[in-house]
Amino acid sequence: MHDLFAQVLDHRDLSKAGDLFSVKDNSIVNDLTEVLEKIEDIANSRDYLTSDNDQSVVEICITRVTSAIRETVSIEKHAAALVSLLATCLKHDLQPLSKEEDTPHAKIASDVMSCVFLNYANRAVMTLAIPVAVKFLNECSIELSRNVSSYLSLAAIDHADLLAKHIEPIIKSITNGNYGLVRVLPQIYNEDKDSVNNHIEALVNLLDKCDLAETNSLVALYTQITKYEAKLLVPHVSKLCDLLKSNVTSSSILQIFIEMATLNATSFINHISTFKEMVKTQPSNLAATAQIMGTIGRQNEPQAVVIMDYLVNQLKTADTNTQAVILREIKLITEEYQWTIERHMETLSGLSLTSSASSRAIIQHLKEMHNKKTVTIDKEPDKSSWSHTENQVTVISVGRSSPSPYPYPSPSASDNTAHNNGTPNRVTRPYSVVSTNSSHSERTAASLISTSTSFNSANTYPIKDTVQHFCEKHLEKIKHFVGNLSAKLPLPVKCTIEERRKDKKKYAKIHFMCSEREDQCLYNKNFFPIKTKYPKIWVHIMFLNIQAQAVCALSSQEPIVASLKDTWERLRLDGSGSFVRLVTSSFPSSKDQENLKCELSDWRYFDVFEFNAVKTSWSCFLCYHPEKASGLLQDGSPVIEGQLKEKKGKWKFFKRWKTRYFTLSGANMTYTSSNKTDSVNYAFKHLVSYFPR
Repeated sequence: MHDLFAQVLDHRDLSKAGDLFSVKDNSIVNDLTEVLEKIEDIANSRDYLTSDNDQSVVEICITRVTSAIRETVSIEKHAAALVSLLATCLKHDLQPLSKEEDTPHAKIASDVMSCVFLNYANRAVMTLAIPVAVKFLNECSIELSRNVSSYLSLAAIDHADLLAKHIEPIIKSITNGNYGLVRVLPQIYNEDKDSVNNHIEALVNLLDKCDLAETNSLVALYTQITKYEAKLLVPHVSKLCDLLKSNVTSSSILQIFIEMATLNATSFINHISTFKEMVKTQPSNLAATAQIMGTIGRQNEPQAVVIMDYLVNQLKTADTNTQAVILREIKLITEEYQWTIERHMETLSGLSLTSSASSRAIIQHLKEMHNKKTVTIDKEPDKSSWSHTENQVTVISVGRSSPSPYPYPSPSASDNTAHNNGTPNRVTRPYSVVSTNSSHSERTAASLISTSTSFNSANTYPIKDTVQHFCEKHLEKIKHFVGNLSAKLPLPVKCTIEERRKDKKKYAKIHFMCSEREDQCLYNKNFFPIKTKYPKIWVHIMFLNIQAQAVCALSSQEPIVASLKDTWERLRLDGSGSFVRLVTSSFPSSKDQENLKCELSDWRYFDVFEFNAVKTSWSCFLCYHPEKASGLLQDGSPVIEGQLKEKKGKWKFFKRWKTRYFTLSGANMTYTSSNKTDSVNYAFKHLVSYFPR
């Protein structure tokens, strides 16, 4: 042991303790384990609790030891001694002497844990530390227990399996009032499902006592439980319905209910009025509510009548994408109880004049079902098409006779045509669009063909092709792969091909959208497009996502697959493989995924979008953090402030820094210098260049 350490610890010499910080780290790093053992002996002595001098010496020495370990990165070498000292503290009273002061051993434990869990990513250290740290949860003060909870939450990021071995004391601490610890449950659930499931009733009863962040963690846990044991939550439907009142948790709870309703829809019958009230205050949840209502309506005839009336009434105020969802539920109820649609046919016929092609296809199918009861009709599927020319743009929409198995909404794209002296400098040739709505207009110098992504049960194909055989064989693997991939990368909703007029070079554009699309959404009415260098990988991922969304294996003859195939065939000019070869090849590798992630980063996608782990979707900044919109938006206009510095001066030796303070408020930008304030008026669309593309 270093002489100075020996003198301070052997003689409890507080006057020399401060000199320890003048000793170089390399001079004492090999003695730290011995020093920690000596500190442990002092902490175990009888008079330690009553000796202020000894306590001060120990505190200073621990501070010096942890500092040296941190600077020399020698935590693995001394982890065992640190954990041993931590375990020693458990032998003593850790309850606070007063509200303002912890016990001496609680102070030691706090200092040691902060050093150990600074290395929460180090598995060797966590293997030693977690079993001891967990014991503090139910033995120490409230403050120290909260600190331990924070440390364990960090450890759970990379070492959930180590924490899963201690689920019982963790849940005990949570039920005793340490609600912040619920953050680790979604991370360790997959490691030991049964142990968590055994406490589901106690965990549901915590909802009234948790704050918003803790409630979100519990909802994330319920979401995971629903995937494996949805029946466990059925007795707690009433408690979960209380979360529908909050717009923060309502959408996640509705997704849980959708899964539960497939198992036991009757448990929701008594809560129909709750769903209706929720939709009145949160119209954005109408689509998810319609799916639950539809499942309830298929249980028996009385419920079918009630639900059918409600769904048809909601069609009048629903947006285009939600209408398609509601109509699908109406169609499913009609297939069970055909007579329930009779008195609503006039309303639906009037709606077909203003709805999307996908909705028109469902309405047409409902008409056919209704007419089958009285007359024999030609079963040729309805196809509606229309076209118009606007601003030198021809827009052609082709509708088909069935709803889409790939039910994402698709907002209208904005003007992306560049002009030079009033003449477009590039032109987009006719291409196939893989989109999630039935029709889509885009103002570019282009001819656009939008095909509704649909699957018609009347148009099944008796002969299975290569693609369908592949999907049938690997359907579960595809769904599992897409489920994991969606947490790493956003899944595109559209792919377009454009061609430059000068060099005839084609390139692909991939389009993404915000999954929430709330009122304050940054991409509520448009896409986030990128020009990709990896169209092959993106097209492959789009196909896998389409298949994962479908109920059964799709063939290459399905309209949505055929549209994607057409896109790929128009794009590949370099001799790359066929579409069938592409989609039946091995899934994109980790390297491919990393390339896509880097590409998105280059286009600054991650500056604007974040992954919402609770809702398992990608949302823009303002949808993910709606509470920050109020600070950014004042009366609907953004207010942003900042400063820029610049060197000014004619001669190199006489340049001076000049600072200007800029304020963007609505459509006005003002800047303030040292002597005056200038105002620069911009149309807000010109300021888009300051934000990510």
